[in-house]
Amino acid sequence: MVQLMARTGAMRLTPSLDSILDFWLRQAEGQSLTASMARLMVAQIQAHPELRGELNPQALEANHELVNALVACVLPAGLQRFSFAALATPSSFEVHWATPRFRRELLDEQGKFRGEPFLQGMTWDYLRQLFQFLSVARQVYNKHFPFEKSVIIEQKSGLTRYFQLRAHFDHFELRSPKKLPKVSEEAWEKLAMELDDLELWKKTLPLDEFEMYGLIVYEATDITEEMTLSAIKQELVAKDPLQDYERFARIQDHFRMLLGVDDLGLMVMGSRDGLLLELSPCENSSQDWRTVDLATINQKLSPYCQATLRDGKPIVIEDLAKADLCSQMMTDAAAKGARSYLMMPLFFEGKKVGVFTFTSAVAHAFNNLTPYRLQEVTPLLALAVRRTWDSFQVRVENVIRERFTALHPAVEWKFRQQALEVVRADHDLDVLGQDILFQNVYPLFGVSDVRNSTIIRNETIQADLSLQLRLASDVLETAYSERRLTYLSSRRYRLKQWLAHLEHGLDSGDEPRIIEFLKGEIEPLFATLIKFSEAVRQSVESYRDSLDPRLGLVYQQRRQYEQSMTLLRERTSDILSRRQVEAQNVFPHYFEMHKSDGIDHMLYVGPSIHPQGDFDPLYLRNLRLWQLETMVEIARESHSWTAEMERVLESAHLLLVQDNPLSIRFSQDEKQFNVDGAYNARYEIIKKRIDKAEVRDTGERLTQPGKIAIVYSHPREAAEYRDYIDYLQSLGHLVGPMEELEIAPLQGVVGLRALRITAAPA
Repeated sequence: MVQLMARTGAMRLTPSLDSILDFWLRQAEGQSLTASMARLMVAQIQAHPELRGELNPQALEANHELVNALVACVLPAGLQRFSFAALATPSSFEVHWATPRFRRELLDEQGKFRGEPFLQGMTWDYLRQLFQFLSVARQVYNKHFPFEKSVIIEQKSGLTRYFQLRAHFDHFELRSPKKLPKVSEEAWEKLAMELDDLELWKKTLPLDEFEMYGLIVYEATDITEEMTLSAIKQELVAKDPLQDYERFARIQDHFRMLLGVDDLGLMVMGSRDGLLLELSPCENSSQDWRTVDLATINQKLSPYCQATLRDGKPIVIEDLAKADLCSQMMTDAAAKGARSYLMMPLFFEGKKVGVFTFTSAVAHAFNNLTPYRLQEVTPLLALAVRRTWDSFQVRVENVIRERFTALHPAVEWKFRQQALEVVRADHDLDVLGQDILFQNVYPLFGVSDVRNSTIIRNETIQADLSLQLRLASDVLETAYSERRLTYLSSRRYRLKQWLAHLEHGLDSGDEPRIIEFLKGEIEPLFATLIKFSEAVRQSVESYRDSLDPRLGLVYQQRRQYEQSMTLLRERTSDILSRRQVEAQNVFPHYFEMHKSDGIDHMLYVGPSIHPQGDFDPLYLRNLRLWQLETMVEIARESHSWTAEMERVLESAHLLLVQDNPLSIRFSQDEKQFNVDGAYNARYEIIKKRIDKAEVRDTGERLTQPGKIAIVYSHPREAAEYRDYIDYLQSLGHLVGPMEELEIAPLQGVVGLRALRITAAPA
């Protein structure tokens, strides 16, 4: 039973079942089945008058079965077994009745709440008093102030759990004196501005003249999973979550809480270029890249595991002691005492960037449903892996990097200005590591890409491998005709199998497997076969002469492809670089160019990039026309380049237009410019996906050889470029009709349109 407060200034709190008893009295009226049941309850109530008035613990205990039945008006009897519900003194946490689960999981042996409030600095006593003042203001003076009616309780014994405790006020009343204390409007206005000031409340409202009579109904919900997922997300979006040991340890603890596995071990690995890099930091230190585990993927993962992870599927082993351990990582885990094992792939922007593993010494701690509980956080974990791996790459290449990366001259002044200010004010040099923001800049993006480069590359690999297999088959054919050894016949059969397989196309992983077969099983035979006869020796020499002396492979078609790709890429970059110098002389702007299978370039122009802040839309329009002219020149010149190519490659060209300015931030961690803010991120999404765009309804690829596509969102953008196209057509640089196209929806992007026009041969 709660101890009533009689001291000056304290509100009177009187627990009572009266409201619940009166509920049954009201229900007893009428002829319904509910009324019939209620009349049975009323008979029991009348037989136990000691349940009326201020709650008596002895009476409550003596009539516990009756009380359980009475509480059915709050919580149906059919739900009492598994629900979290309780009755307590108003504005208090003194529980008088509770469901079995509430008492078992939320209360200690003395009936007090287990765990602490998760109230960001508020205490239970502070919250209780504030609630009393707000209740008086709302119910007595009709002054409504927003107030949350729930509290989160954190239990830290063993695996941390979280419960949301909500209060319902249907069965208590606030009793006030006949003559209410007067409160001026000026006092209410002051309270409205300082709701959290208890001293001000005490000076305004005398709580000892009021009484809370009845019971509060508490309802609890286990929100451990929601809170844990939220905590994991917050940790993962922080800076360097995989490089700070304390943060990484917290992430691991959160995963333990989420899955209910108290010995869960977490390991995160990044993968790139055939390498696996362990990203889990060392205890009591920041990440030391010299001590992490760095190995080839083939050393750590079997082909089966690689294929499974590549398909985006998890690997779950419920008991390592009973499983066939096909990978070194599983063997290592079992040797350290693990019984349960889970490995999941991590993808960022469609590319696998790493894997993470869970281990436990308890068998069946993980199962095939576990990955579904992790879907909300794996994208953020993938982002953290990507960032951490990029950080590693920066350290590897630190030969050319010091405090800042090599900066474009158009923005170098901004960094120099900050550095001078740091030196002048004698600040810590770490200030130089802060990100630099350029606001209200206009983006201009363009790309010249080789059409079907992946398909062509695969065709050249397929052709080279087929030739090498045929030459090897000729050697074995000649040797077998000299000496009919069954083993030679079997190897010749395997070569023919590979040739037949390649006729249907090149699968992922074929190249290394074929090369391994040739190097491991066929070529070692040649030292013996050349002794069979002169014909065999000449056949072997013919095979060896066809190999690239540096690579030891047939590399004819691939060399032609690479020569053509290099020519196309270098000629394109030469034109961009030459024309860029001219454009910088007109007006300074940021420019960057990236080489892959093609060339993409990015420009930013605006007042924040100019040292004096000078800018006029004239310069933006001039740069847009310059960019279009440059792309037209590349498209026209590329017609003549094909005559120099051993393998003809065609390029397609695209411009992305955005009329609205955005902000870019130079990240000191990533050493590059990124768009700033969620709204501006849409532009980055379009950039990454537009090269694969298709024309709506027809399914035709937007980018076509010899043509320039101009992608836009708003009609005003198209109007500007129609004018530029008309001008270039008058010069004879563009020919044929201009197409106006609607782009099929991309993932997360709809409503894009495009203009497309053909470049005239130079």
